[in-house]
Amino acid sequence: MDIANVNFESGWKIIKEEAIEKIENYLENEQIEHNKHLFSATEYTRLYTVVYNMCARKNPFCYSKEVYRKYGESLSVYTVEKIKPLLRNKEELMKAKILIDAWFKYSFYTTWMNKFLRYLDRYYVEYNSSLCLSAYTKNIFKITLFNDLREVIRNIVYQIYDNLRKDEKEEEKKLFCDLVHLYKELDEDSNEKMYEHDIEKKILENVENYYKTEGDNWLANLTFDEYIISIESSIQKEFEKNKTLNLIEETCEKVTNIVVRILIYEKLEQLLSNKNNIFDMLKSNNIRCLRRTYILFSYFPEAIEGLKKMIGDYVKTEGNNLKEKYIQMSRSICSNEKAADDMLCGSNVNSNIAQQKDEYALCGYIDELIKLHNHYDNVFKLAFFAISNKSIDHHFKECLKDYFESFVEHEDEYFSTVKLLVLYADNILKKRDEPEQLTSHQGNEGDTSNYSVNEKAHQMTYRTGEEHPEDTHKKDTIELKKQMTEIVEIFNYTSNKESFFEYYRIYLANRLINNIYISLSVEKKFIENLYFLCGSQYTSKLVGMIQDMINNNTTNNKFLDFVNSKYAHCENDLTLKNIQNFFTVKILNKGFWPTFEKTPMKLSDTFNKCIELFEEYYKMDNKNKKLEWIYELSEVILTCTFQNCVYYLYCNIVNAQIILLFNKHKFINYEIIKTELNIDLKTFTNNMYSCLHYFKIISSNDQLVDWNSSTFFINPNFSYPHNKVYIKKATALLSKEHEKIKEDRTMAIEAAIVRVMKAHKKLFYDQIFDYVKKSLSCFAPTNQIIEKKIDLLVEREYLQKEENSQLYIYIP
Repeated sequence: MDIANVNFESGWKIIKEEAIEKIENYLENEQIEHNKHLFSATEYTRLYTVVYNMCARKNPFCYSKEVYRKYGESLSVYTVEKIKPLLRNKEELMKAKILIDAWFKYSFYTTWMNKFLRYLDRYYVEYNSSLCLSAYTKNIFKITLFNDLREVIRNIVYQIYDNLRKDEKEEEKKLFCDLVHLYKELDEDSNEKMYEHDIEKKILENVENYYKTEGDNWLANLTFDEYIISIESSIQKEFEKNKTLNLIEETCEKVTNIVVRILIYEKLEQLLSNKNNIFDMLKSNNIRCLRRTYILFSYFPEAIEGLKKMIGDYVKTEGNNLKEKYIQMSRSICSNEKAADDMLCGSNVNSNIAQQKDEYALCGYIDELIKLHNHYDNVFKLAFFAISNKSIDHHFKECLKDYFESFVEHEDEYFSTVKLLVLYADNILKKRDEPEQLTSHQGNEGDTSNYSVNEKAHQMTYRTGEEHPEDTHKKDTIELKKQMTEIVEIFNYTSNKESFFEYYRIYLANRLINNIYISLSVEKKFIENLYFLCGSQYTSKLVGMIQDMINNNTTNNKFLDFVNSKYAHCENDLTLKNIQNFFTVKILNKGFWPTFEKTPMKLSDTFNKCIELFEEYYKMDNKNKKLEWIYELSEVILTCTFQNCVYYLYCNIVNAQIILLFNKHKFINYEIIKTELNIDLKTFTNNMYSCLHYFKIISSNDQLVDWNSSTFFINPNFSYPHNKVYIKKATALLSKEHEKIKEDRTMAIEAAIVRVMKAHKKLFYDQIFDYVKKSLSCFAPTNQIIEKKIDLLVEREYLQKEENSQLYIYIP
């Protein structure tokens, strides 16, 4: 037959006989190969050419519409006559299996026919807005066969999905996967969303029914930890099962959401009603379960808020207990100090040595606070990090700061967090001397005394920490910087920034002046951290102090060059040797350093020559600057021999000049001191108190010492465990400055209250707190302190409180 000018009837006859009947006959076999090459290349070409010749001509010889319609009729006849009869009187499960087999054959049928008729997709479908062949054939399958069985399939899906949870059978699993595949195929070229309405709906219904029952049982019989693990395990199992069943990603997510909603959200009140559920995990440091809890709770904002609140309550309770423990310890220490002071005949500034030790004992609060913060920071990083960016969830990052801010800071007359922070930092940054073994010293022949003070080694020395060689006990710089970072983190939770910097300036001055700092680079790094947090308005003075220490090295080198030049022809001059070996100076700019008290006194010629020589050098380049010497902050090393053992007494010039008088007088009293040195009784007492009572370098025959009249002498039986004896550091300076800060704070708070009341005339209690805190934002006093000051001003009749009211009135 000539296929070039074929008409519709003859052309369709060729298609029916050579293609459709051949395919249908093949599908009668029980074993069907989906990729079977049923047609040869010649046959395929002939059939395609027939279809092309029928559809590619102009009207009235174009038969595209008739071919398209006739193809649909053939498919309908096939499904109705060949497949539908197989479904009669069959059980639901068998119907589902027959349907899957029918779809397999139908797909084979349409795959070949669509290849022969593909020219319809290129021309007829595009220009007539008809369904493409793939959608057209699937639509026929749905209308003639599939739609009648949808209810059956829904029931089968529910049943098989439920069975697979209990006992996974390969046959049922394969059938389920085939059904899912069928729905996906039918939904490809359609907007009906049959998969969502049939498969997914039934799966979600099954999951909801199952876990509602299981959730009640678990909650009644399992611990919180076991309950959370069971939820996680169930989600994992459901997800893995759904993946093996070829369900789409959205269905897997919906299943997970339903499980979490039923087991977490709907049970949230019961889960959060017992705080011990979360508290026990925090106590036992159960990071894994905390992580599981966070992931499951993160599906719902209400759950996350409840979890945050419970964790916050626990952290706050633990922090407040820690703080209260040290507050009680502080009050106990203050009570003991007061009782001890009452027992003394006269208070002495050197009693602050014990006070300083007690304050450093309270630094355990900061140490435990840092450990607590590091612990919970680590817990939050491991348990509450966001999956997307591996950083702490911003909700928990903020609440960690809120938790610690709520209890870290405490300021009252017994306990100050910012002061303890400074003390803690000082304890870390302060250098500790290595105890030295006592050295025996044999006296010269004819020396019958068993003690002596060597005048040749009593020169004033100022050594900066950078000049000392590195010893084995110097802390690793990296570890130090880590500790400094931890201190800054705790400092960031305080609001009383100004008090911190005032205290820190005092202790930094103590370290720098007494050469007990570990490293200027570490000091600078810590100040740099504070600068990044608070700005230059707080750290400029600290930077200036460090710069002074650096400049002093240059100044002392230039001074030494000046002395060498001046005494170039007197190489054996004693003053030159003393300056070269022992004398250095620290120049402190008043604008940076705390205010120091000056002690007027008469210096010996040895000290005076060194000072006059430096002043001569300094005025050469600084004519408009005036030097003031702070003798109590100087450092002098006296070499002494007691019972054939050499000791080095580290003291200031005042101590040194008084002790050196024992080379001239066997016994001394205040009258001799006043005549020789021209110092007052208070200075004498302050500087020699530790020599008498603590170190026992000097003694007195009086049982009850009267500093004004008692006579003192060197204790010939003096002994000490180490060669180096530190008689006096700047403890007096620290004590005075602390009292000054407290006094300044008290006056500032009272003045702020008066200013606020004067401006507003009448205010309620809470309003006074708000206004005062705003006006004193630089150091933010606590409510307790403001409350005490308000009561004090009421007593002093600056304010008046109305009866049975919280209203306060300013009294002009």
